[in-house]
Amino acid sequence: MKRALSILGANARQAVDSLAKSRLRSVLGLVGVMIGISSVIAMVSLGEIAREQALKQFRALGTDIVLVRKSSKAAGEEIGLPAAVALAASVPSIVEAAPRVQGHGAFRHAGKGVGNGSIQGVTASFATVNRLSLEAGRFISDLDVDRHYVVVGADIANAMRRNGTGSVVGATLEIDETLLTVLGVLEKRAESYALPFRVDANRSVFVPITTAGRVVSAPGIEVIIARSRASVHHETAVADVRSYFRRRAPGLKLDIVTARELIARMEAQMGIFTLLLGAVGSISLIVGGIGIMNIMLVSVAERRREIAIRRALGAKRRDIQSQFLIESLILTMAGGVLGVAVGLAATWGICHFTAWEFLISGVSVVSGLATAAVCGLLFGFQPAHRASRLDPIAGLQGE
Repeated sequence: MKRALSILGANARQAVDSLAKSRLRSVLGLVGVMIGISSVIAMVSLGEIAREQALKQFRALGTDIVLVRKSSKAAGEEIGLPAAVALAASVPSIVEAAPRVQGHGAFRHAGKGVGNGSIQGVTASFATVNRLSLEAGRFISDLDVDRHYVVVGADIANAMRRNGTGSVVGATLEIDETLLTVLGVLEKRAESYALPFRVDANRSVFVPITTAGRVVSAPGIEVIIARSRASVHHETAVADVRSYFRRRAPGLKLDIVTARELIARMEAQMGIFTLLLGAVGSISLIVGGIGIMNIMLVSVAERRREIAIRRALGAKRRDIQSQFLIESLILTMAGGVLGVAVGLAATWGICHFTAWEFLISGVSVVSGLATAAVCGLLFGFQPAHRASRLDPIAGLQGE
């Protein structure tokens, strides 16, 4: 054991000396591996970070969301307002439900345009289900039946202030020739793209769902956003909602999805996406590995006399092979360490400009270094094997 370690140490020192004598060639090989490893690290890390960002949005909204829509493949019966409003009270697995009617229109104040955006007919529960916060005033109440009231998003409110409005709450907003009194102003919030529906609160206005028929061209319920109880499995909630509407509207065909289903789909898709990114990055790593093999083959050809002298002095074939394998490993591992550093720096830079949260993936770092080691062994084996098979007599004769 001691003798084997001594031989390995001597081979390692010899390998370092040999690499130092051909600095330019060694640096070029190292750079090739570094680029390959950094590409893999950056792409795999970005895939993991993108996944975490999507999960973060789901956690912010809550994983208990249940979305109910009329099936896009079915015609005929629509979701009725009484059934939608009574959903939470009638289905034990649902805590609260918020139906929404949606349209689009132009908003005017004091004769001047203050924006174009979504007109959403909602109930009082819409604010709590979607976690909307108020800057001033109040949200739509279930008592505001057929009233000409409106709650405006932050962008609409700011446009009204620029138009000279002192207090937005209590002001009059015109929506397609219908005058409504502003009840409240929502706080500005970042839009989430995790779920297959958009609130777009900053550029929208919210009216009582019973009033929406006067300002929206198609006043049918577009979606019901519900939340299930924490102790209820999402499949149970879906089954309960489907059973409820089957009793209330037997001919109605529904598409019902939950946040947990969407998370499972997203994780599967992001896993494939990360693998594809890693595969793309691996192409440059293979190119770098081929460069290492070429460098080692040239090194073997140039050092035929050195190899022959070592064999003549008693070095065994495995000693020669281990020396060249160690040279290849030193090159690829040095390139791997630098590649990890460059890859993490590139990932940090991209996260900085995209405002994503920077995360260091331990798996990507370990796999990057392990890949560098495998690359060194794989691409260094053939040159090392060739060096170990060199005929000492032919080498000394310079043939």
